[in-house]
Amino acid sequence: MGTFKLPELGEGLAEGEIVSWRVKEGDTIQADQTMVEVMTDKATVEVPAPRSGVVKKLYYKAGDIAKVHAPLIDIEETGSAEASAPKAEAKKEEAAPKAEAAPKAEAAPKKEQKTSAPPSSSPKETSGERVLASPAVRKAARELNVDLSNVQGSGDRGRVLRGDLVKVGTTAATMYKAGLVKSNLEERIPFVGIRRKISEHLTESHNKAVHFTHFDEVDFTEIMALRDEMNKFAEKANLGVKLSYLPFFIKGSISAMKKFPILNSSLDEERNEVVIKHYYHFGISVQTDNGLMVGVVRDCDQKDVFQLAREIKEVADRARTGKASLQDLTGSTITITNPGNIGGLYATPIINYPESVILGMFQIKKRPIVKEVNGDDVIVSRPMMYTNITCDHRIVDGAIAAGYMRLFCEYMENPARMAFV
Repeated sequence: MGTFKLPELGEGLAEGEIVSWRVKEGDTIQADQTMVEVMTDKATVEVPAPRSGVVKKLYYKAGDIAKVHAPLIDIEETGSAEASAPKAEAKKEEAAPKAEAAPKAEAAPKKEQKTSAPPSSSPKETSGERVLASPAVRKAARELNVDLSNVQGSGDRGRVLRGDLVKVGTTAATMYKAGLVKSNLEERIPFVGIRRKISEHLTESHNKAVHFTHFDEVDFTEIMALRDEMNKFAEKANLGVKLSYLPFFIKGSISAMKKFPILNSSLDEERNEVVIKHYYHFGISVQTDNGLMVGVVRDCDQKDVFQLAREIKEVADRARTGKASLQDLTGSTITITNPGNIGGLYATPIINYPESVILGMFQIKKRPIVKEVNGDDVIVSRPMMYTNITCDHRIVDGAIAAGYMRLFCEYMENPARMAFV
């Protein structure tokens, strides 16, 4: 008998929520077969079986929080003395009814049939196929005493949604308790899963990092012209990618950050050391149906704007469709939030802890500004964007943030200078 413990789920992750088991006690399982889905604050991870054998015990049920390195499942290896003994007993029991006299043969199956399905105090998936549903929906199903295997899911690939539970027929009081319907004055939504993980992460950042935000503005005239020119080139060359402003923002950020390396750092509080990173893994904020996620594009200093645009889109698409891996969602050294395509002039972002800064891109709007033309001040219309940097004041001084933002804006307004950095 071997007890398998929950393995490491990612850097800094100490626990995960059991989304669903792919096996049950008594099942035969093969090595590397997926046995459980575990959701962390970064991603949903499929955990494979470490060996072949018979499942003897599951230490958690769906919805429970499992600790890393704590017992997860007991598996009895196939071929062991312990495993073979029950099989021999089972064979004897199977042979016994055949030796019974004919008059008793009819009574035995009826008694056996009566007790073949063990009673269940809670709903469970009785079919062999896995039912797709989020932890919140599974919790609501348990409260409603609804068997998910009997619910027709209306979501992607048959995923069971909260609204599908209402259709199976339950009382209004029970549905209200499970958070599926509104009262006249308020609505209650379970605070679980990704939303709860986001809350925990932001609370940690708020409580540990000392936030301050520095604002500046940048004239996007030259970047807009450059982007249009490069998109025409990409179309003629059949590169299959369309540039947004984000890749240029990343390249400008790196060019300026090389002059202020303290910004690409984190604080190791246990060892009282500031860790400066000489690699640039950018986290990109992605809004999904399950909440805000941070997709990671690695080694951005080694890639051109077309490569960055392609990888940004791929990572964002995987995050929105729930297919992002741990690699996609962990390891960033600096993060960019980009709500400009939604609207708003500026905001004060929360640092993606333990990083030391987060950069903000906001709406590009034409505004009248004063430019010097042939020695004279002239009012002209320019596409302007407010941008900012929120820093952890324990690591970064205000003068550093101001100097960085001014240099960054100069690079964005004169993109040719970035080629010489």
